Amino acid sequence: MGYTMKKIAVINNKGGVGKSTVSVQIAHGLALKGFKILLIDLDGQNDSSMFLGFTQDDYKNTFFDLINNRNCCTIEECIISARENLDLLPSMHIEQINSQFHRISRIDLVLNELLAGLESLRYDYVIIDCGPQRTKINDAVLCYVDNIVLPVQVEAASVRAIGNIYEYLADLRLDPDMISLVIPNMFDQRTNDSKENLEFLKEFFSNSNILSEPIHRRIKLTEAGKLGKTVFEFDNVAANQFSLVVERLIG
Repeated sequence: MGYTMKKIAVINNKGGVGKSTVSVQIAHGLALKGFKILLIDLDGQNDSSMFLGFTQDDYKNTFFDLINNRNCCTIEECIISARENLDLLPSMHIEQINSQFHRISRIDLVLNELLAGLESLRYDYVIIDCGPQRTKINDAVLCYVDNIVLPVQVEAASVRAIGNIYEYLADLRLDPDMISLVIPNMFDQRTNDSKENLEFLKEFFSNSNILSEPIHRRIKLTEAGKLGKTVFEFDNVAANQFSLVVERLIG
């Protein structure tokens, strides 16, 4: 069986649903399984980088330098080691990247060109943490990846917004079956609202097998991110929940 690099976007058109948290945990979870992982931080808040313990002072080159012709950086020069088996491609100047992508005629090809060197680095998974809006960057990401992981906060506004991602894919003429995993996130089993919204998600996705077990709301999850640690380094309960998600990704 030949080598295949799997490309996954973690995306939701709604902010505040835990995309960066999910991106970091599944990336590290896969790395701990022995897979070679690259996490690309394309969310303007740079939370994935921060949750892994990095600030902008910790890296010289970023994704932006791949499109900044004055710098002439190779992709290897923009990647930093984050954990064993886990590398990070950080980003800066997201608005400038988006502006440059607006000038590109074939947005569906741009990331294949910019990230062409990744397969030679033998990554098993490339995980891309995306910003929440419809942007040219996200257009490019969705045209580049094989699958989508969709975190959904288990509260009414987030659950109601699920249809937006399907509309987005339709507008880009992409297959909705790209959504391979939906993660109910920040579930609070103490509230009826959370329980009702989880039941709605189960009903909404009852004809497919893409809904994972919920990730429970935990203070330690937030604390881990602030400390630059993953749950696998900080909280066994949350780590066990994300381990189930990782197993689903491996399939």
